[in-house]
Amino acid sequence: MAESAVSAVLGNLGNLAVRKTSFLCGVTHEVTFLKDELMRLQGYLKDADSKRRSGNASVAIFMSQIRDAAYEAENVIEAAEYMKKRSRIKKGFMGAISRYAHLPSDLTTLHKVGVEIRRVRRKLSEISQSADHLKIDFSSHVADEYLDDYGLMHQNCKDDVVMVGFENEYNEIVDKLVQAENMLSVVSIIAMGGAGKTTLARKLYTSSEVKQHFGALIWVTISQKFKVVDLLKEIVKQISTGDQSRKIDDMNECELGKKIHDILMQKRYLVVLDDVWETDTWEQLNRTIKAFPDAANCSRVLLTTRKEDVANHVEMPTHVHALKCLDEEKSWLLFSTKALPSYKRPDIRDLDMFEKLGGKLARKCNGLPLALAVLGGYLSKNLNTQAWSDVLSCWPSTKDTKMMRSIIARSYKDLPNHYLRSCMLYISAFPEDMIISVSVLINLWVAEGFIPDTPKCTLEETARKYVTELAQRSLVQVVKTSGVYGWILKIRIHDIIRDWCIEEATQDGFLDVTDETTRGKVGALSCHTLISYRSSFQNSSAFTYDTSG
Repeated sequence: MAESAVSAVLGNLGNLAVRKTSFLCGVTHEVTFLKDELMRLQGYLKDADSKRRSGNASVAIFMSQIRDAAYEAENVIEAAEYMKKRSRIKKGFMGAISRYAHLPSDLTTLHKVGVEIRRVRRKLSEISQSADHLKIDFSSHVADEYLDDYGLMHQNCKDDVVMVGFENEYNEIVDKLVQAENMLSVVSIIAMGGAGKTTLARKLYTSSEVKQHFGALIWVTISQKFKVVDLLKEIVKQISTGDQSRKIDDMNECELGKKIHDILMQKRYLVVLDDVWETDTWEQLNRTIKAFPDAANCSRVLLTTRKEDVANHVEMPTHVHALKCLDEEKSWLLFSTKALPSYKRPDIRDLDMFEKLGGKLARKCNGLPLALAVLGGYLSKNLNTQAWSDVLSCWPSTKDTKMMRSIIARSYKDLPNHYLRSCMLYISAFPEDMIISVSVLINLWVAEGFIPDTPKCTLEETARKYVTELAQRSLVQVVKTSGVYGWILKIRIHDIIRDWCIEEATQDGFLDVTDETTRGKVGALSCHTLISYRSSFQNSSAFTYDTSG
């Protein structure tokens, strides 16, 4: 991510360097020298990144130093830019008076900017010298590639294929939810991470049968560390009518539980508790007052978990559905839909060879839908038999979660440019399971400087291509698309991919994600990590978890 930091700063430096004004005087020349230093260091970063991933601690520190120096450069350049813009706000006689009045302070600030730039230049020179001692190869730098898979850019993005193989489970669980006994009961879906629990639960939650049967639908994601009061607030907001956010925020746990009880007592309801980790979660939600009443009206609880003891612990009638991994036939169907999409098949030579290699790779994924989708998305961008053979020959010996993380890392590293890698890591700043508005995300990407100027494309158009690229690789999941333009409007990120991104971003000092309950880091920290440039403080009560899309 040091590479991304340097490149973003270079864009700002370039804009400032070409707009020479008398106001900036000699600072412009200092900026040009600074830009040259950063461009030279950028050439080291690809080789340095591969060394860091292999565990070289000295290189990790080296990259952190470059990143921090780049951000320091950005800060002083932004100060100069602010001065330049302010000087052009007022025109005419009064403007001249204003500029004259500010001249002493502007000159002082300008001097400080110049001093800071020279300091950063010295720092970069010292870092450059250390690269020689670390034997980092300058020649390994390769220019960024541009995205080129947009003839049919919105194809292969939809996540309907992720339901492959779950048809029988879907029908069975729908029956358990809308039929059977009148008393309040639980349906638990249990499976390991990446097996499709949440995907199946969402499909059930948004199905027409469920919507018609229940008068109230509630979805809450239970993170590993949660506050009961925040979950209860979220539930009240979902079942209350009108804007009562301020009043709800002031309620205590007992008041919230009573309000939920009183509303749900009048309705047939379904509450989804997604990704439950602890056996006593249901008891915690009902500890001050029984928030979820049993009105003998066929209300239900749908619970997803990775732990068998959690699925069996709830003290009410329970149906446990152990979600099976996909068999070989269904694994191939999902994998081939992603890796060899229909719009690419007519142009693929040696299709039989790809299918032969693909069959072997699909079996390696052990029937895990997430692994099949992400690996398939990666291979769809690398349609040559040698690349597929290489993946097969160096398949990790680890299984399940570790295997999944290896696949995510491969796809992330294969992203066409460092801008897109920055955009990917930035998504982890959003809370777990949150529906993300693409228009909001694009504005944030642009503001952060992650979207480059490209020929014949606006920044927004380039950013939309980035979203599509991530969706085609199954690194993000599409929730909603535009019926008019086909644009992706809403996305989410799988919690396993999000966890991987948090660890990667934290290790690189790109982003820290802080949990409200513990005020601690969610990601895995490296002992060599310096202070991060960005921080995401996640307060679950501040977000609405829109699962309907």
